[in-house]
Amino acid sequence: MISVAAYLENEKIADLKSEYVNGRCLPMVGASRLHDQICVRMARLLQGQLEGSPYRLFRPTVKVRVQGAHDERFYYPDLQVSGGETTEHPEYLEAPKLILEVMSAASERRDREEKAPAYRRIQGLEELILIALAAPRIEVWRRAPEWTAEPVTGTLRLASLGCEIPLEQIYGGLTLPAG
Repeated sequence: MISVAAYLENEKIADLKSEYVNGRCLPMVGASRLHDQICVRMARLLQGQLEGSPYRLFRPTVKVRVQGAHDERFYYPDLQVSGGETTEHPEYLEAPKLILEVMSAASERRDREEKAPAYRRIQGLEELILIALAAPRIEVWRRAPEWTAEPVTGTLRLASLGCEIPLEQIYGGLTLPAG
């Protein structure tokens, strides 16, 4: 078991990044080229729509902190957007408006069963986006006031940011795994 303080200090100098779940460090695994292409594409598409707004886009080099009564976690979401954070920490966010995870076959179970429920406990989080790699399939979780999941057809609508992205701009021209 490792303390939060020790974890945060180690992450500053670590060659390999880890996520933190209640005293355990879970090493980050490498991503596929397709995963990276979708992340880069989403970052570019979001950044273009956020220009001039109070929102800031963060890539997976910035952690998000999730806290509960007896629960302390730090994850590296694929993308997150903040706006109006009342507390600023140099290494992590505590209240992003939006979190986006690109799910591979290897990460989907953990993304859905561990990370998504944890993310939905974050005060201030309004939308959680889960993007599939195997098929052009996106799921948006919205807090309104209870969390509900909506499949995306045609256009990804991000109410928290006031922007829209056609699915064709996300998946167009990419070679998805056969299946």
